[in-house]
Amino acid sequence: MNWDDLKFFLAVADSPSMRMAAKQLKVSHTTVSRRMDTLEKSLETKLFDRLPDGYRLTQSGQELVEIARKTDLELHAFDRQVAGRDTALAGQICVTVADAFACSTFMPIFIAFMTEYPNIQIKIDASLDTFDLSKRQADVAIRFTNAPPEHLIGRKIGVLYQAAYACGDYVKQHRPHLPNSGARWIGWGTPAHRPKWIKRSPFPGLQVRGHFNDVMMQVDAAKRGAGIGYFPCVVGDATPELIRLSDPEPSIAVWMLSHRDLRTTTRMRVFREYITGHIPLLEKQFAGGGGVTVSAAEI
Repeated sequence: MNWDDLKFFLAVADSPSMRMAAKQLKVSHTTVSRRMDTLEKSLETKLFDRLPDGYRLTQSGQELVEIARKTDLELHAFDRQVAGRDTALAGQICVTVADAFACSTFMPIFIAFMTEYPNIQIKIDASLDTFDLSKRQADVAIRFTNAPPEHLIGRKIGVLYQAAYACGDYVKQHRPHLPNSGARWIGWGTPAHRPKWIKRSPFPGLQVRGHFNDVMMQVDAAKRGAGIGYFPCVVGDATPELIRLSDPEPSIAVWMLSHRDLRTTTRMRVFREYITGHIPLLEKQFAGGGGVTVSAAEI
């Protein structure tokens, strides 16, 4: 039996569809289907019922899932234990961080680290996707949460603050602080109830125009004069085309997380200490220390 086939099998078993499994595995739908056929032939048993709405595990498939998951956990645990004994200042560290913060916020720190430790390769995955640190899909996750998972070790590196931002020409043209203003908010995600941050803002009476589920899309829309955005100060303050129109408000904590088994790995320890040394700077940036608030009436 090929262990790679079992990894494909688990992905199919855990996904709502073959296409979702293929996307997770970063291969084609045809490749996944072929690997499942190969696995069934090697075991001489049927693992899935092929139904119009997807694959459904047979009794044999359910039994194999239990065995494969247990084996998968044991192999990853062994991998982490071996990595945890690594004392060399060399190798790779995979870091996952939200794309909106990977560039202006963390990139200078990452580059400085790579310069100081040239034998340590940093692999950055700029994404908000969920990465399983137990399976070493990433070694370090920089995430926004007020309740980090208990099975991970972590260090709080700041609190994310948010504020209202717009380009100067938009404020001059629409005068959001005046009654009957034509100014509009740029909305988050999908239309829903009126967000609390609008009620707390200097412009509680403005309506929402457009909804975007990505910070950098909102920033770009605000830069192009689509409206007033409400996003993290560390992003807004780093965008010269935008003016901060409200005082920063605390939103959510920022954590650097990794698996306990990797706490003694030399390159991981050095990386965590390096990020920790930049916490004062990061705290200032997250809290809006990189900009100033200007009243719309003064523009």
